[in-house]
Amino acid sequence: MGSFVTTETVARTERFDHWAHEVSKVFGDLDSRPAAPTSFHGKATSDTLGLLQFASIDAAPLAVRRTKRLAVQHEEDYYKVALQVAGNCLIEQDGATESLGPGDLAICDTSRPYSFTYESDFRTVLMLLPRPMLPMRPETIRDITARRLTTDGGVGAVVGPFLRSLSEQNRACSDAAVLSLTDGVVSLVTALVSEKLAGTAQAAPQKAMMLRIRTYIENRLSNPNLTPDTIAEAHGISRRYLFKLFAAEDLTVAGWIRTRRLEHCARDLANPASGEQPISLIAARWGLLDCRHFSRVFKSVYGATPRDFRNRALAQAEVEAKACF
Repeated sequence: MGSFVTTETVARTERFDHWAHEVSKVFGDLDSRPAAPTSFHGKATSDTLGLLQFASIDAAPLAVRRTKRLAVQHEEDYYKVALQVAGNCLIEQDGATESLGPGDLAICDTSRPYSFTYESDFRTVLMLLPRPMLPMRPETIRDITARRLTTDGGVGAVVGPFLRSLSEQNRACSDAAVLSLTDGVVSLVTALVSEKLAGTAQAAPQKAMMLRIRTYIENRLSNPNLTPDTIAEAHGISRRYLFKLFAAEDLTVAGWIRTRRLEHCARDLANPASGEQPISLIAARWGLLDCRHFSRVFKSVYGATPRDFRNRALAQAEVEAKACF
């Protein structure tokens, strides 16, 4: 259920407090302060698309921080993808600071302290992407958080307009399209991150190879015949070297494939849009054809059978939806 926040109906002296309280419902507790002594004004719309959360914000100068204390208190971690539409923004995380202008993108990790400072009236589109949905280790993505990502070429030229359009049109999207659109968002953000990492001077050949391999795996999770041999052959490397690349990150090839398949299954099981789909169909969609094996492995990871996991997740989603009324 979407929400709309505006300061137009609130007394001038109460506008900012009202704004900070209402926006925190979408993005969790934040330390928010007006960045200018003028009377504050703002409006924001927010909505969800499956497990993704979107917000379009148009407001007066503003400083927003997630402190270390607030980051630790937050139960679920996200990547916040910010598209600057109008005005300028100063984003900071882990000591890295970048200035964003209209059209620029940036990503930050909500599990760690960060800040956004808007020094003039601004407009921005924000998306919260659950961190486990991105098929990359957080340590890898840390290299580009709070970095300016331009949209005037490459993958950024696709991601920017897509996010803005999706934030405006997601309510008009049918339930049947939610899963496909969610996969599209994850694929585009993954491609954007991979492109940025590959272009940094610090990107070692091994890291670049791992990014290509992970992207390859992610795009073929539905194929039950995805194996270390097919992956190694597709990248012109030996099976032994493939294992060595994963071992360097304390992973195994088979383990990574299984983890990503189960994470996709868990996401689909928790999504009300796929509530009528048979569990066996969801498992098969991600390359898991043996229902008994899938149920056993899923329970070992999530502590519940796929059916129980789905029932609890959908019941919780219903409670949260009613709370929005």
